[in-house]
Amino acid sequence: MQRPIRVPATALAAATLALGLAAGALATPPAAAAHRKHAAHRHRRSPPPPQVKVTPDLGLGGVTTTMQPVGLSIEYSVMAQDLGTSPCPPSALVSELEQLGSPPLALSGDTQDSTAPSGALGSPASSWEEATAYTLPASFWSQLQCLLSATRDPLAVGLNARTGTASWAAQMVSGAQSAATNGLEFSLGNEPDLYELPNYAELDKPLGDEEAADVNTYLQVAEQLRPAVGGAGVIGPELARPAHWRQQLPRVISQLRLQTVGVHMYPLTTCATPKAVTIGGLLSKEAADQPDSIAWVVADAGAAGVPAIISEANSASCGGVSGVSDSPAAAVWAVRFVLSALETGFRQVRFHFSGGPYDPFLVSGEQVLTRPLCAALVALNQWLPVGSSLRELAGVRGLAVSAVSQPGGATVLILDNQRRRPAPVRLRGVSGASEQVLSESGAGAPGVPLGTHGGLAKLVIAPNSVVAVTIPS
Repeated sequence: MQRPIRVPATALAAATLALGLAAGALATPPAAAAHRKHAAHRHRRSPPPPQVKVTPDLGLGGVTTTMQPVGLSIEYSVMAQDLGTSPCPPSALVSELEQLGSPPLALSGDTQDSTAPSGALGSPASSWEEATAYTLPASFWSQLQCLLSATRDPLAVGLNARTGTASWAAQMVSGAQSAATNGLEFSLGNEPDLYELPNYAELDKPLGDEEAADVNTYLQVAEQLRPAVGGAGVIGPELARPAHWRQQLPRVISQLRLQTVGVHMYPLTTCATPKAVTIGGLLSKEAADQPDSIAWVVADAGAAGVPAIISEANSASCGGVSGVSDSPAAAVWAVRFVLSALETGFRQVRFHFSGGPYDPFLVSGEQVLTRPLCAALVALNQWLPVGSSLRELAGVRGLAVSAVSQPGGATVLILDNQRRRPAPVRLRGVSGASEQVLSESGAGAPGVPLGTHGGLAKLVIAPNSVVAVTIPS
């Protein structure tokens, strides 16, 4: 009979402990890995916020503003309604235009090509165009003259080229000359690239021969109206989709002797379906950067030695959409869109009034009701007075940053968070600064003092928000 092997108690205990430790090591790799990951995370610090050192020359070397960045484009019928029934317009309208910086005021849009001077229509009408025309009130030009005498806005007057009646053009020019107090220019027709297209929602790029034929027809009519303008400046051709006439635009500029090339641009459209217009779409990079897609218009204008502007724009064509075009998000989009236009080479963007949701403000009796978009337009003309230099700053992590050096020596830093999470940033050299916030949730008051310590400001820019920091000279 084999005897049992006796193991000393101390050796047995040691062996048991070793086996237990081995088993524990084999049984808990996930816990150990988690512990190591947590420890590594504690040692891996987040990168410090980006810093921008503000100096008086921060914006120099960029684009120089030669016009007010923002102007207005108003339908004749809307302007007539806003002027009211008294000899002079409501004082609230005067105050609103002055707050906007007395920007260029253009009478244009769809009614440009359907407006007849007061007393010009016969009875009965001799054509469909006359039967459907909008007739200016007899007091229109005198009321407008009273408005412009107070506000000093430059005036741009659109002439009806679709009807093409030279006598109407002469009457409109005479009325405009009696009203203008601080400069006057004319445009010959509105969106002539759409004249031959019955269904605007089904637009497509025309063939080359169609483009040339359409341009030839338009030029024949425009040349008939051109003598009525005399030596006044002409802006145009007010194209709805500039790409339609891309090959012919240099010829149009030359033949009409344009002093300013003006084209229209809307990043979104509600003409086919309002469902396509959303806040997300309006705040997208595509909606903000659309001016860059027609940089060739700036090049054509430059080759002719004249400036280019976006003479009609807003959030979405066909009047906009309630809940989007009249929301605070429209103000954020407008800042991005105008900065993109200026950096592309356009000198100005004129925002359209049609009596719809995208109008920056409404006149109701003796009152003016502003929408969020209006705050952005006021701010842009204040941030970028004529003679400023605008330069885009690269390398600021998480933010799109533009610096403005104003003629008086002040510096404006425009910080745009286009992402969906907050973006921290530190600013140095900002003693005595103030800030204004425009966000998709609302606009803050301008000129709010910016909290600093020793010239250092620590900011966190909310998602889809623009913060403008103004540092005095």
